[in-house]
Amino acid sequence: MDDSSSWNQQAIDKFFAARESPTRSECDHHARKISGAIAVQQVAAPGSLSYTVRCRDFPDEERDLVVSFREAESSLDHGVLKLARSIHGALVPESVFHGEMANSKPPLLVYTMPYLPGIPCLEALCSKTELSRQEESRHLCFAKHLARYFARCWLSPQQVDPETQTDFRNRVHRQLMKIKTSASSTLSGAQIIELERSLSIFFGQTYPQVLTHSDLSQTNILVNEETFEITGVVDWSLAEVQPFGMELDSLLLATGYMDLNGWRNYTRRLQMLNAFWDEFWIRCQIHDDIRQREIRASAMQAAKIGAVLHYAFQRNANGSPSEELTTSKWALKTLSALLMG
Repeated sequence: MDDSSSWNQQAIDKFFAARESPTRSECDHHARKISGAIAVQQVAAPGSLSYTVRCRDFPDEERDLVVSFREAESSLDHGVLKLARSIHGALVPESVFHGEMANSKPPLLVYTMPYLPGIPCLEALCSKTELSRQEESRHLCFAKHLARYFARCWLSPQQVDPETQTDFRNRVHRQLMKIKTSASSTLSGAQIIELERSLSIFFGQTYPQVLTHSDLSQTNILVNEETFEITGVVDWSLAEVQPFGMELDSLLLATGYMDLNGWRNYTRRLQMLNAFWDEFWIRCQIHDDIRQREIRASAMQAAKIGAVLHYAFQRNANGSPSEELTTSKWALKTLSALLMG
């Protein structure tokens, strides 16, 4: 069993170990029942708050379905998914809610959605610094497709309730202050002050607020195994409107990898970053150099705040960042790499 298979099995075992009912086999049976499929198999990258299977081998040759058994804290909001599909189209799977699974303790919510082709980009991106020509072409393709994702967000600014925005800003400020007063902080005092000062920009009236996935990890982005084109973005349970750029750490994480010795950049990292921004400017039709520099600087500053929220704190029950600092060495190493930009 390879490392990824072992990790997947551990994640599934942990999910069911914390439950009184149902068992994994009972979920598989329920998935076959509601989908009409003959066979089910686990998806490549299981989530910590859900058990998700691919249903296949239909008697009438229907398209494969995904059945997701989700904890109540990880429910999917129909309105959010509708908005995401209006922005990103078929990259966002349309879900159907089938109610709460009978006798599930704690409760499990059941959803079906079409199966999206591709593999998690975590399995696709290389774990070596030197890329072959073919690998470089694939990684540049991924960077361009990621740029298109963010361009669609930029071109679809959202109205946000002032009270909701104020609550989010206050939460971010509290989290930054938590780090500032910590004796073992990864960030310097100067870095915290810089991020704190930028909040007035990101939550100002002129800065674009966009639908943000909030967990745009390499397990939730699906890519074509041969070309690295993005084929889907899944698990929108944490999505909400936030300042543009808060999850641009996904770009930085795609330009290198973490091994036992720490973070390593690809030798073609700069080319990937340039490919991303060149594609972004084209898609958004932003041609003025000064405007480009302003947007890029602000977005990458927002990416730092997003990285701090994602990697410096433990998780709430629904998977969102809590206000308790993490003790994970891996998370803190990742944060340090992201802050170096």
